[in-house]
Amino acid sequence: MPAVPTSSMIGTIVTYLGNKLAKNESVNSFFDDFSEATVNWIKPLFIEEDDTPTRSFEKFKANPNSESKQKLLQVTLESELEDNPEAEAYIKEIFEKISQTEEGKIIISNSKNVNTGNVNTGGGDFHLGDG
Repeated sequence: MPAVPTSSMIGTIVTYLGNKLAKNESVNSFFDDFSEATVNWIKPLFIEEDDTPTRSFEKFKANPNSESKQKLLQVTLESELEDNPEAEAYIKEIFEKISQTEEGKIIISNSKNVNTGNVNTGGGDFHLGDG
């Protein structure tokens, strides 16, 4: 898998969660797929100790397709990552698990000039597309 920027991984995680909620699926099953360390890091960002959603997650649950609510969740994850840089490993774990699911696959369609393979130019120039 090619290197994916952390912000893109976070966006994929939020979109995946939003899709689960839009289908009225439980988010608790989301936590079942990850290591204990990852769950211990991410779950408190969304679920309080008494199993109620955090305020930001409650807003997201109410309208998971809202762009502003998705950004709210993304900022929550990015802020936590800023405070705890080691958590990038947890983001990667979640992203990799999501990417293996049917709902989490990144599919590029109806686009031109998209390279999905390795480009080895042998030191020369490489141009993709109309330019």
